[in-house]
Parts: sequence; structure tokens; C-alpha cells
Amino acid sequence: MISAKLFVLFGCVIAVVLALPNEHLVGGATPLSGEDLKQAQEELQNSLTKLAAGDGPAYKISKVNSASSQVVSGTLYKFNADLIAGNKEVKNCNVEIWSQRWLPEGIQVTFDCEGEEKIVRKHSA
Repeated sequence: MISAKLFVLFGCVIAVVLALPNEHLVGGATPLSGEDLKQAQEELQNSLTKLAAGDGPAYKISKVNSASSQVVSGTLYKFNADLIAGNKEVKNCNVEIWSQRWLPEGIQVTFDCEGEEKIVRKHSA
């Protein structure tokens, strides 16, 4: 009798879990669109501007192809973007911005562009 109740309860739990939308997997990356995408692009632009004013690299956004965010001891933004280098060459890059704004140099930006070595830079918020 008890095992039948547990079986029914377990079945109900599975049904509820499967019925939930999988858009916001806790701790997982969430694809961005709309206002969230706009805010993420502003975060990317702010980082590009700060880095260009310092040790570089000096990139400008040509096009953001995709973006996602993930909560990981701060926020981790991941972009696939076409960036314009100082010589006007357009490069496809995977860019990660790990934002831990409470730290002095709390924003780490990683550029992984096709045909180039990975670049990691930090800047303040």
C-alpha cells in the first residue's frame, strides 16, 4: 500500500518536473533576447571601451550573433560576435565577460578570436 502511494507520488513529481519550462535552468546558461540582450550588449560595449582606453585590445562591435548569461559567483556573459579590430578587419570572436563587481578588478574579459591566441584582460566596474 505504501509503495503504491510512493509510486504515484514519484510519478506526479516527474510529471511536474517535465511540465516546467526549461528556459531557466538553475545555474545553467540562458540565451538572451529583448531587453536582456540589450543590457548584455551594453556590458560588452562598456568592457570594450574600458579595455581600448587601457592595455587593449581595441575592438568595436560589428554584430552580436548570440549571447547568453549564467549566474556563477557573479554573472558570466558569453557572446559570439563579429568585432572590428583597429585595422578595420572584422573578426569572429567568442567573448566571455565574468562580472564580479564587488571586486576591485572584478570584470574579466576573455577574447577567443578565430586564428588568434586567447586574450584575457581585467578591468574595474
